[in-house]
Amino acid sequence: MKRFTILFLSVCIATEINAQTDNTKGQIIYETVRKFDLKIQGDAAQFQNMLPKERKGKKELLFTANESIYQTINQNQDEEVMQESAGGANVMIKMQEPKEIIFCDIKNKTNFEQREFMSRTFLVEAKTDTVQWKLTGNQKAILDYNCIEAELVGAKKKTIAWFAPAIPVSTGPDGYVGLPGLILAMDIDNGKTTYTAQVVNLNEIDASLITKPKEGKKVTKQEFRKIVDEKMKEMNGGKSGDGPTIVIRTM
Repeated sequence: MKRFTILFLSVCIATEINAQTDNTKGQIIYETVRKFDLKIQGDAAQFQNMLPKERKGKKELLFTANESIYQTINQNQDEEVMQESAGGANVMIKMQEPKEIIFCDIKNKTNFEQREFMSRTFLVEAKTDTVQWKLTGNQKAILDYNCIEAELVGAKKKTIAWFAPAIPVSTGPDGYVGLPGLILAMDIDNGKTTYTAQVVNLNEIDASLITKPKEGKKVTKQEFRKIVDEKMKEMNGGKSGDGPTIVIRTM
């Protein structure tokens, strides 16, 4: 009888703890790393060796069961590099991260993205009901969460995500959705862009912080992609591509 009583109490305590934990709302902080091979042409080519090879940042995802918002924690993350050129002039290189806010309406399978490009702000609406993933069978632990690997079907660049079924919310960084669990890590284009969760807080959050962005010219995903491609081709001598905004000044 005594053993049965202890066992019964243990089950009750475990049940009470689980009941107090709501895994459908909280905050994720990601470290983002973007690698690039930048080329400078013209008079500024002499500063080629000064350019950094990657860009790191911190992003925050706030989520509930039905919606999420993804944005930069500190919007003033411009990275400055001050060096001296061979000619003795002081050179400043500033890499500017565009301001982006991504709101996911999980329930209605629609993303609303506020994106900056070439000093212009766009409000991009995109349906996510056609997003498809393929499970690879691989698993690994991220911040003590067992995560399952999935590959995005039909992506132009190889896109791998690791999602945690223990957090049953279909959202993740940078507007990626569609998996039966929250995405804690991603790898795009064989490591050229990565997202890795550094902090997971499963707590009650202020729902008023998860709001749909309203600034910018309304365009579809296809229209925005066309605007970016055409401008990048113009800047890169007919070649498409993307990357951070770079400002080089000599003083």
